Amino acid sequence: MKELLVLVLLTPVSVAAGPISKFDQKSPVADYSTARRLEDVERCLIDMDGWLAPNVYSQPDRPDEVTLIWIAGGPGAGRAAARIDLHRLPNGTSVKSWMPAKQVAECAPGAPSAG
Repeated sequence: MKELLVLVLLTPVSVAAGPISKFDQKSPVADYSTARRLEDVERCLIDMDGWLAPNVYSQPDRPDEVTLIWIAGGPGAGRAAARIDLHRLPNGTSVKSWMPAKQVAECAPGAPSAG
């Protein structure tokens, strides 16, 4: 029985099953660079007025990358509603956003205007 439990725990789970990867199937709303530091953009996005705080995903082996996910509430809760990927650049931050551009522009100036 113990061997079966270990086998179940070691069985890989498909990454595509999670809320983050669903955005990989869609084109981002915005994909650009800003002069603001990654840490400044991240803090601003976490503290945006009118939005719940996002889940922040980072990995120790990738300190220059951060993914923020906003989870939808209400019926069917647990679905990701928006995602922003941040990547540190030598002179700022790369921003890939699946969120309305006007929401991101305050924290990451330089977003293409939604026209």
